[in-house]
Amino acid sequence: MMRKSSVVILIALIISSCSPYQKVLKNEEIKPKYEMAVKLYEEGLETGKNNRFKKTLQLLEQILPQYRGTPQGEKISFIYADSYYQLEDYFDAGYQFERFTKAYPTSEKAGEAAFKSAKSYYYVSPRYSLDQTETYKGIEKLQDYITRYPDGENVAEANTLLSELREKLEKKAFEIARQYYHIEDYKASIAAMDNFIESYPGSKYIESAYFIN
Repeated sequence: MMRKSSVVILIALIISSCSPYQKVLKNEEIKPKYEMAVKLYEEGLETGKNNRFKKTLQLLEQILPQYRGTPQGEKISFIYADSYYQLEDYFDAGYQFERFTKAYPTSEKAGEAAFKSAKSYYYVSPRYSLDQTETYKGIEKLQDYITRYPDGENVAEANTLLSELREKLEKKAFEIARQYYHIEDYKASIAAMDNFIESYPGSKYIESAYFIN
């Protein structure tokens, strides 16, 4: 005899497979997928429920190529990128927002996309002791946003994030130079500190750099 819990799970699976979402997902028509994806995305923004964004992505992955180059394509390309952003999948969000700004540079959403792309790279920037490739990219993207949208609503935040990333690079450079000093490789320490002082004259570590040097 099937256990009660197994029966409940089976019923839940049957109900789920017959849900409007599942029907649209399995349907070959693209318009219902478009309409439901937009609806689920908007519900996700209103409720903060991540499953809405996950379902949005599943639907859009099936129809994005068909809508490319159309007015609807611009809208769902932004929704696609922002769904990743809302799910805190910043690697994919940064990449997709970057694609959006290149494909739709005159879009009214271009500024927001540029900022969210830059902010995504800020989020994936690792701690100072690790490789800083993403940090450099975040700095580049934030600077680009500030230059292109000097009156943008996110400029103040962009400047704050930019300062944080730059300070991370300063700390890495200072710690590398100080490490040479601690292991008594004074020649390398002097060279590294000289480079640090020249590169970051306004750093909060500058006094310590002069003292060690």
